[in-house]
Amino acid sequence: MKKLVLGIVLIIFLFSVQTSFAQSTPSAQIRDVQYDLPYTGILPDNPLYFLKAVRDNVLNMLITEPLKKADFDLLMANKRLGGAQALLAKDKDDLAITTLSKSGNYFDQAIQQATIAKRRGENANDIISRLITASLKHQQVIFQMIQQADGNSKGTLQASLNRMEELQNSVESIKSN
Repeated sequence: MKKLVLGIVLIIFLFSVQTSFAQSTPSAQIRDVQYDLPYTGILPDNPLYFLKAVRDNVLNMLITEPLKKADFDLLMANKRLGGAQALLAKDKDDLAITTLSKSGNYFDQAIQQATIAKRRGENANDIISRLITASLKHQQVIFQMIQQADGNSKGTLQASLNRMEELQNSVESIKSN
């Protein structure tokens, strides 16, 4: 029953989101997704950021279980998304776009790890559900970023939004298989 209700809500949301994204006007509204992004910590514009990046890379190499790696990759994707949003607010558009791209890369890796776990027969339903919800939140935040950005960055942000929609489709196909 819970899955049925979630499925119906998701379908309704997707149709309203697609309409909002297609309009791409400042008046277009997008529903608020109930998914909290983690605190991002220091941002890539901080001189000590490289220490955080090294730490994250070491942790990523040490995690070997697909479900734990998917969870870690999702966390990194969420943190990068928040970082990109903060950088855009600081008018550091190029760095924001780079950080957003890294967020998408981590999200893609999380999907790959969830797929590996599911193929191994592990119960990946929790991470897959979180990936679906997170993808909706990522789309919402990127859409807001498009509304805030100047003309030069909007095209690149729109490409990131399209990529996130494709990643969401990938997650949904994993869930259905």
